[in-house]
Amino acid sequence: MAKQLYDYWFVQFDFPNEEGKPYKSSGGAMVWNDKLKREIPEGWYAENICKIANILSGGTPSKAVDEYWNNGTIPFFGPTDCNGSVFQIKTADHITQKGLEHCASSLFEEGIVIITARGSIGKLVIVGTPMAMNQSCYALQSKEGEYEYLYFLTTQLIDCLKAKGSGSVFKSIIASDIEHSTLCIATENVVSDFCKKVKPLFEKLKANTIEIAELTKQRDELLPLLMNGQASVNSD
Repeated sequence: MAKQLYDYWFVQFDFPNEEGKPYKSSGGAMVWNDKLKREIPEGWYAENICKIANILSGGTPSKAVDEYWNNGTIPFFGPTDCNGSVFQIKTADHITQKGLEHCASSLFEEGIVIITARGSIGKLVIVGTPMAMNQSCYALQSKEGEYEYLYFLTTQLIDCLKAKGSGSVFKSIIASDIEHSTLCIATENVVSDFCKKVKPLFEKLKANTIEIAELTKQRDELLPLLMNGQASVNSD
């Protein structure tokens, strides 16, 4: 539902005008943009995603130092952790606070968008619980704290990078690829209105993702007990 609304507002340009009517369909002013080679709504502009987000990088603490990894509680994200979910809640690896202090990655807060840049390239997730990440990824942090628009704009960025590569498979994404890709950026008021409308959908999606993770954990713990007779499904 959120994706459909995004396409309606930011691809077809039929966001609500001052009268609440679809902007472009109702004759809203469109202007030619030389950078994008097409018309966009008046007041919108062509810029790279850095206009609305900061690019952050990751890093891996030394595997040779046990105290960076043993009994770690901080989720440590890598491209192989992508499982198709929008929100990333769990990771295979965890690091300690000491490990976090000795790697190039910050502790990324909820709402930051991660792009996988090597390995499984071009996949996106939203940080659902504070975590660090390795150097095979980039993180995009919204300057206004509204990640919902940023998430969908980043999907357009990936499409743009694929188009530049003539549809070929990426070998990697580097920071300059992100910085040199021009996108159509909406005005702040339209972005804010969109984020307010879809925020409940994203919050519900995140809550469902957390619940699924908890139920999966319970299932994995219960199945062995059921198999060896230590637990029963009988009502008694």
